Amino acid sequence: MKKILQLSLLILSLLFANVANAIVDNANNSQKNQTQTTKKRFLQRVKTDKNEENSKDAIELDTKSYTKIQIQENQELSLDDCIKIAIENSPSIQKYKDLVVVAQSLLGQSKASYFPSLNLGTGYYGNYLKSNAISDFDNSYSLNASINQLLFSFGKVGTRIKKAKLNKIAADYNLNHEIIKTVFNVKTNYYAVLAAVANIKVQKANIYVNERQYQHTKAYFEEGLKSKIDLVNAEVNLSNAKIAYETAVNAYDTAVVTLNNSMYIEGSPKYSISKIETFRFDNQYAEVALKNTSQDIEEFKAPQIVNGAVMETSIEKNELTDHPYDYAKFPYTLEESLKLANEHRPDLRSLTAVRDSLKKELTYQKIQYLPNLNAKGGYGLNTNGTAINSFNIQGSLDFPSINVMDIKYKIEEAKARLDVADAELDKLSKDIYFSVQKAYTNMIQYEKKIPLTYVSVKQTFENLELALGRYEVGLGNFLEVHDAIENYNKAQENYVKLIFDYNVSRAKLELEIAKIDENVQKEKNE
Repeated sequence: MKKILQLSLLILSLLFANVANAIVDNANNSQKNQTQTTKKRFLQRVKTDKNEENSKDAIELDTKSYTKIQIQENQELSLDDCIKIAIENSPSIQKYKDLVVVAQSLLGQSKASYFPSLNLGTGYYGNYLKSNAISDFDNSYSLNASINQLLFSFGKVGTRIKKAKLNKIAADYNLNHEIIKTVFNVKTNYYAVLAAVANIKVQKANIYVNERQYQHTKAYFEEGLKSKIDLVNAEVNLSNAKIAYETAVNAYDTAVVTLNNSMYIEGSPKYSISKIETFRFDNQYAEVALKNTSQDIEEFKAPQIVNGAVMETSIEKNELTDHPYDYAKFPYTLEESLKLANEHRPDLRSLTAVRDSLKKELTYQKIQYLPNLNAKGGYGLNTNGTAINSFNIQGSLDFPSINVMDIKYKIEEAKARLDVADAELDKLSKDIYFSVQKAYTNMIQYEKKIPLTYVSVKQTFENLELALGRYEVGLGNFLEVHDAIENYNKAQENYVKLIFDYNVSRAKLELEIAKIDENVQKEKNE
C-alpha cells in the first residue's frame, strides 16, 4: 500500500510540474508571438527610402522595451511618415498601450469568478504512542481533491465585470487621446520647420537686396553722387540683414530639434520632409539638418566692384509668396465641429466610461453583503492500514462577514466619487464647447488675413522696385529705399508666420474635434 501511495504522490508531483511548465511556456510563447507581430507591423507601417538598395538599412529597431524606429540619413519623409514614426516611438503611447493590457487583465480576473476552482492536497500523518506497558506507532497517507463552482452571486460578480469592461473602454479612449495629442504635436513641429525654411529664404533674399543697395550706394559715393552717411547706413542695413539671417537659421535649428524630439529621434540625422499644399517651394522636399551658420554667412560678403559698373537691380523673389495662397477649406461648420467634438472626443468618452464605472461601483457596494450560492464536489483517499475512498457533494449559501458601519461609509464614498466624476464630466463638456469655438474662430481669422497679407506682400514688392528705380536715377533718397526694403521684408515675414499660424490653428481644431487623418486612423485600427 505504501508503494501505491508513493507512486500516487510521484504522479501528482509530475502532474503539477507539467501544468506549471505549460503555463510558463504558454506565457513565453504569447509574449514572443506578440513581440514578433509588433515588429512586423512596425516594419510595414513606415515608408522607407525610395532607393531599394538603401531601404534595407533605413530603419533601425531597438526592442529592449518597445520597437523604436530611427531615420536613415538622407531619407525623405512625408507628414504621415513623421506621424507614424512618432506614434511607434512614443513612450507615452506605449504606456497607455500597457494600461490597456492591464485593464484587459483586470476584466479577465473579474470573469474568472464564474470559472470553477480546483483544490488538490496530499499529506502524511504519523503518531507514536508509548506507555509503560506498550508502545504503538500509527501512520496514514491521505489524498484530497475538490472542485468549487459559484452558481449565483446575486449580481455581485456581474457588477464587477461590467465595471471592469467600462474601465477597459476608458483605457482604450485614453490611448486614443494620447495618439491624437501626439499627432497634433508632430503637425505643429512639422509646420514650424517648413515655416523656418521659408523664413530663411526671406532673410536670404533680404541680404541680396541690401547687398545690391550697398553696392549701388558705394558706387555713387565713389563718384561723389551720394554722401558718406548713405554708405554707412547701407553697411548697417546689410549687417542687420545678416543678423536677421542668423536669427532665422537659429529658429530653423530649434524647429529641427523640436521636430526630432516630437518623433523621439535620438541624435540629429539629416533627412528631408516633403512640402504640403500650404507651404509651396520650388523643391518637393525641404532639408532637415542643423546648419553651419559660419559657412552660410561667408556667402553673403559684399564683393568688390569697379567704379561706375552697372548694377543688377532685380529683386530676389520667394516662391512661397510668389503665388496666391490656395488651400482646401475646412470641411465642417462651427455647429458641425461642436457636434463632432461631443461625439468623438476620446477624453470625454473616457471620462463618461469612468463615471459609468463608478455607478457600477456604487451598485456593488449596495449589494456586497448578499450571499453566494456555491456548489462543491470532493474526493478523498485515506490509508490507515486499509485504503478508504470517499466522495462528497454539497451546496451552500455563504454569507460574507458583515460590518454595517463599513458598508455604510463605503456607499457614501462611492456616491461622493460619482459626484466628483459628474462634476468633472460637466466641466469638460463646457471646456470642449469653448475650446472648439476658440479654435474655430482663430482659424477663420487667419483665413481672412491670408489674402490681405498676400496683397500687402505684392504692394510692398512693387513699392520696393519703384524706390530702387527712383534711387538709381537720382530721384529718390536713401531713407525711401530703406523703408521700402524693411516693409517688403516685414510683409514676407508676416505672410510666412500667418501661413504657419493658420496651419497650427487648423491642426488645433482637428485636435479639439478629435479628427484623425485616414492614414492615422488605419494605423490605429491595425
